[in-house]
Amino acid sequence: MDKWIISKLNTLVKNVDEKLEKYDITSAALQIEAFTDELSNWYVRRNRERFWLTELTDEKIGAYVTLYKVLTTLIKVAAPFVPFMTDEIYQNLVVGLDKQAPESVHLCLWPEVNENAIDKQLEKEMDLAYKIVKLGRSARNSANIKNRQPLSKMLISINTLPQYYEDIVKEELNVKTIELGAEMSEYVNFEIKPNLPILGKEYGKLIPRIKEEISKKSQMDLANTIKNGGVEYIEIDDTQIELNSENLLITMQGKDGFAFSGEGEIGVVLDTQITQELKEEGYVREILSKVQNMRKDKGFEVLDNINLYVFGNEMLEKVIKENENLIKHDTLAEKVIYNIERTEYTETNINGESLKVDVEVIK
Repeated sequence: MDKWIISKLNTLVKNVDEKLEKYDITSAALQIEAFTDELSNWYVRRNRERFWLTELTDEKIGAYVTLYKVLTTLIKVAAPFVPFMTDEIYQNLVVGLDKQAPESVHLCLWPEVNENAIDKQLEKEMDLAYKIVKLGRSARNSANIKNRQPLSKMLISINTLPQYYEDIVKEELNVKTIELGAEMSEYVNFEIKPNLPILGKEYGKLIPRIKEEISKKSQMDLANTIKNGGVEYIEIDDTQIELNSENLLITMQGKDGFAFSGEGEIGVVLDTQITQELKEEGYVREILSKVQNMRKDKGFEVLDNINLYVFGNEMLEKVIKENENLIKHDTLAEKVIYNIERTEYTETNINGESLKVDVEVIK
């Protein structure tokens, strides 16, 4: 992850420099925006456990040093676009620590590109993993299933994905297994029909024939071609008709028990059937989230140890007891206390089940 973000950073510096040389301001700004999204929603997200380590290990130091380098370089690249915000960050991160540093980010030299740090293959593989995760999140949203609810299987249309990235995808999307090279047509319903305001205007009487010719084609191949900006041709009574993204309406939806999302040549399908075992695991994840939010809302420090109180739902209490060690570890709880009357309880919704919860700091 560190090598990837440093590679992306140097690629960013190089690309923005080239764009600004050509006065292509918009493209340069969009590159900075995309990098900032990847930094926040991918690098920092993927490395949370390293940042939160209680011991000052090499892993923790490496994460902080890498993030510091990325942030202090990024603000120099972004300074022409957001001058006040970047200088505020510079004052906090650089001037506050290094009294010899220039007094403003706008007095710093433009960052130098380290070509040796750029690894295009690494960037390509990680970008693919990130894209698959975003598609998986979209599929979850379409099925209205929270990411905290584990799912049994994910199917991906591409044939190869290195094991390291496969593990990342499984963890990010909370799925147990991944199947590569899946045939999307087995799990997805494709509906392709003429866009009548456009095709009807030009080929009104031929619309029934056009529908017939469209139905003869592989719906998945045609959908992928059109979605990727390509065109297909059909011939009716010596008239050649072009089919494209403007004159066709394409709908792709997962079949019963599956959720689909796709972009370009990549399609992903989630098996949305939830077994009792997966359901219980989903309860645990939701409880962990609720407890962590309560810690935050009460102003606890990240490393504060707590007592956790639960009350009022026998089924959920049984689930908590079966997973007590995990819950105690993830919430820094020394004890889980059941069925004790307290006035401080907060009523929470755990995937449709009611549970009273309270947390207190251990002094």
